[in-house]
Amino acid sequence: MNKFAFSTVSCPAWDLQTIADRAKEYGYTGVEFRTFLQDAAMPGANLFLTDPNKVNTLFASAGIEIAALASSIAFTGNRRKDATAADELRQHMVLAAKLNCRIVKIFDTQVRPGHDRVSAGVAMAQWLLPLADEAADVGVAIVIENALSFRSAKEMWSFMEAVPHPSVGLCWDVFNAAQVGEPPAISVPMLNSRIFHTHVKDAKFESRGAAYCKLGEGDVQVQKFLTRLMGIGYEGYVVVEWDKVWLPGLAEPEIILPDAIAKLKKWTQPAAEPAAAAKH
Repeated sequence: MNKFAFSTVSCPAWDLQTIADRAKEYGYTGVEFRTFLQDAAMPGANLFLTDPNKVNTLFASAGIEIAALASSIAFTGNRRKDATAADELRQHMVLAAKLNCRIVKIFDTQVRPGHDRVSAGVAMAQWLLPLADEAADVGVAIVIENALSFRSAKEMWSFMEAVPHPSVGLCWDVFNAAQVGEPPAISVPMLNSRIFHTHVKDAKFESRGAAYCKLGEGDVQVQKFLTRLMGIGYEGYVVVEWDKVWLPGLAEPEIILPDAIAKLKKWTQPAAEPAAAAKH
């Protein structure tokens, strides 16, 4: 396993040149861009406001891939809002194709009061399937992050069964699963090849909420997650998230990102060969 990226939510103050330079310097192979259709929290790294050819040239010269476009799109069950979301997803897919990026990430859905997950999952599947055909046409995969109401593997698997499409997979966020008490030993074997993309971050779970920390210093089983991914032959990206764009008081990316990549590489090294038996 050697495909490691960081999300631009980790570095809201960096422009495109700095992002490419730091990714190369730290030893990452890709970058996941948190996308905004218009000016927002990261105007210096908004791909929708930048010439795709310029982005391609900049990142190709650094030897860095665009690992994914990570949107804020989520299915709502509201016809008008979901039509708008579908149009936004199409814009993301078109841009991803121009950037030679093969992953567009969306969220799952927030189940409304009085509704059940099964019905919500079926409705989302019906919305998503036509878009999946469009994704296939441009060579892009749509991945759904377990971020809202479908955080556990069992819940997500029931949804994925309704979307039997090769261009739809999962972005499995081990932190989100940990928040509902699910370890990698359950989620990874169950979801297996439907996992196309992954997110990692760590935190100490306290009574007042999650206190983010460096990988390996909290309660999220990141190392075990990587071991399980290797066990299923996972070949996608492992993306480091550090939510500094929304929590500016968090440690600087210059501290977090080098530490994270060092640990990811260490934890995914092949097992050492046993020493050869001594000759007699």
